[in-house]
Amino acid sequence: MEKENDVQLIQRILSGDDEAFNALVQKYQKSVHALVWRKIGDFHYAEEITQDTFLQAYEKLSTLKDLSQFAGWLYVIANRLCIAWMRKQKPMMQPLDVPSIKAIDNLTYERYVSEQRETEAIERRYEIAEELLSKLPESEREVMTLYYLGEMPTKEIGELLNVPVNTIVSRLHRARKRLQVDQELLTMDLEIYLSQWKLIAETLPEEEARKRIYPEIETLLRTHPENLEVLETAYWGYRCLPGLAKNVPLRLFDKILQYPNTEIYQAALFGLAEQSEEASQKWHYYQCVIDAFTVSDAPELSWYMLAYEKMLRLAEADRSLASDDYLDELTDGLLKAHLAYCEDTQQYFGWAYTATVEWRLKFNNRLDKAYEILERAEIRLGEAEEQKWLVENNKGSVEKEHKRISHLRAEIYLQQERWEEAYDALSTNAPDYLGSLWTRFNERTLNYFYILGRAAEGMGAWEEARRYYANAHFAPPLQSEKVRRSHVDAHAVPIHQVKGRAGLERVHHQIARRKTTDAFDAFLKDTEAEYRIREAADLEKIRQQLVTNRLNEKATDFRLETLEGETYTLSAMSGKVVLLTVGVSQPMMATPEVKLAYERFSKVNDVVVWGINDGEAPHKVREFLDEYQLPWPVLLDPHREVGRAYQIESSPSFILIDKVGNWQYSFEGPHLVNGQPLIWMVEALLSD
Repeated sequence: MEKENDVQLIQRILSGDDEAFNALVQKYQKSVHALVWRKIGDFHYAEEITQDTFLQAYEKLSTLKDLSQFAGWLYVIANRLCIAWMRKQKPMMQPLDVPSIKAIDNLTYERYVSEQRETEAIERRYEIAEELLSKLPESEREVMTLYYLGEMPTKEIGELLNVPVNTIVSRLHRARKRLQVDQELLTMDLEIYLSQWKLIAETLPEEEARKRIYPEIETLLRTHPENLEVLETAYWGYRCLPGLAKNVPLRLFDKILQYPNTEIYQAALFGLAEQSEEASQKWHYYQCVIDAFTVSDAPELSWYMLAYEKMLRLAEADRSLASDDYLDELTDGLLKAHLAYCEDTQQYFGWAYTATVEWRLKFNNRLDKAYEILERAEIRLGEAEEQKWLVENNKGSVEKEHKRISHLRAEIYLQQERWEEAYDALSTNAPDYLGSLWTRFNERTLNYFYILGRAAEGMGAWEEARRYYANAHFAPPLQSEKVRRSHVDAHAVPIHQVKGRAGLERVHHQIARRKTTDAFDAFLKDTEAEYRIREAADLEKIRQQLVTNRLNEKATDFRLETLEGETYTLSAMSGKVVLLTVGVSQPMMATPEVKLAYERFSKVNDVVVWGINDGEAPHKVREFLDEYQLPWPVLLDPHREVGRAYQIESSPSFILIDKVGNWQYSFEGPHLVNGQPLIWMVEALLSD
């Protein structure tokens, strides 16, 4: 009687026939044990792992989608159990009397990188091999699995399967030919190279990472055929390191540019623009991207669209780069590319329309076209598909988008000096700026105040203009905006503040013409006093709705250490309010705004402030602490346990826990104003 194949046996097992599983065990037990024994080098432990392999296979058998791939799937389980066993056998690091941070970095992260590289390489091989093996007949699939996944030589495979070595070699040859596997395996190896380089760049100091990655890239280029896939791997390998495209040698760019009409060709042009110092050089390379492709044939639409945006930004900084007619062409091109990108990615089309209108407003370019584009946006917004996308992807509401369109139309009226139409449209579609500190003080809201003031000024409504200009001028900028500006100009002043002051000067001049007034400085002082009263009322409304909106969830305990080895446990803080700042090393975690909150409660025994570093290498944490000298302890969370427990999605995030150990508030992002809302939250918890 002919033996049943794997598919028939598995179907019987899934129907409740345990005897069929015993048949599968007998069929594969010897080969699995041989594979495991070869991996770990211990015969008796190999028996245990073999048993665990079949137990795990039995428990998860219902999850196997393609029953014909059972053999490969079984060997994958065995390999993963081997890796887990070998990790457990590695000796624990012994504590040092005087630990060196550099030594800890080298020992811990050398091992971490090594383990991660091994795991990622094996797992990636499994994924590709499983996909390839599904295309083979069973006899060839088994041999390929043992050879590539089990890493067994042909002689051992022959002994294991009781088949002559020549037959094994023949099956391997037929399988490779059937799959054209050489190219597949080359692609697989290139992906493994790149994943390894990314890991090294993330976990090792920059200089050490360069010493490792650069020689490996050169070896790759020297030992592999110089084809597009190899050049692309080398290019992204250089970009793993700080400096990105500036690391890439010009000779590699020259080779990549010999492959037009490809995605890496696009990427190389952007890389050359990044390397360029002069705006005209950057302009040239972005122009090359646009000239080389059209909307219909661009390999990567997001980059094609970005080329238009980059050129418009360059023109915004230097208007001599483009005539009004060419700005019109660029803006039209951006819209076409943006719409194609939205269609390709099934995103909200209104984004494409409003972004284009914003550019036309910045340049005061063909506002008749801008008006037409807004009409198209409103038509699109009326479609069910567009409305569904907005709701399902949490990108806003139909009402909010209608307001956005009306707001932009009002800005067109403003530039056309249609003051009353602009004022009416702006007033009717006011943003809900009392939802949070972010909505109250972000640049978009403050710009709204400014243009409303400009419309009121145009109508001659001087007191109204004065109020709105004050809202734009005296509002404190958000921390994120201050950080962003610091990278451009440490002394830069937000544009809405500059325009607001200029508007107040014009209003003062008009009022002074009608009656005797104090000097402008006195006028400005009185105006600010009036503004502060309005601001205080707004802040109180925001505070009330924020502090009353609590989570009331039990806080998850954790036990973490500092770089110096000091241990901190959340449960030990019972009776205290705990403020956690969670994120990676970056200036935002050390903002003056967070320090204001810390200093406010630094002498209050019932308040504790801790930083939680979210998975970074110790050397990066040390560099950060040396530069910013934080007054609160920073705990290392290498496995990101806190981030998962408290559902953190952005960095930095703030978690507040009350005196009885309940998680009450979460606040994401850097949108802080004078230490708020952190101070409000802590005060609310202290008052319980």
